[in-house]
Amino acid sequence: MKPQTAWIGDWRIGEAPSREAEVSRELLRVFIAFWEAERLGEKAKTTQRRYSSALHALGGYLVERANDDDRRDQTARDLLRESVELDEGPLIAHDNEPWQREIDMVCRKLHRYLVTRGSRKA
Repeated sequence: MKPQTAWIGDWRIGEAPSREAEVSRELLRVFIAFWEAERLGEKAKTTQRRYSSALHALGGYLVERANDDDRRDQTARDLLRESVELDEGPLIAHDNEPWQREIDMVCRKLHRYLVTRGSRKA
């Protein structure tokens, strides 16, 4: 359930393969560092699944956004800072409010992690 390299393939869109791979690898590094800092491997399996699913969805969303013309120069960290806020994450599950609340909860914790440890690279 911990973020894994297989996610890079899951996030592949095919529009700009090298850009997608670069952003995916950087996101994966951040997500793994977050997972370890939060000690999620020690939490209940249901908690691990919730975090894993939300991070996986967020990664796919960000890789897709990385292909936007006006975001081609942004790093994965830039995309994260732009999309993950103090009180919510990006609207990913517009038709599933409970799932969106899960994503928002994980994004709030990820935001806190990025702010408190953001000066240190993952």
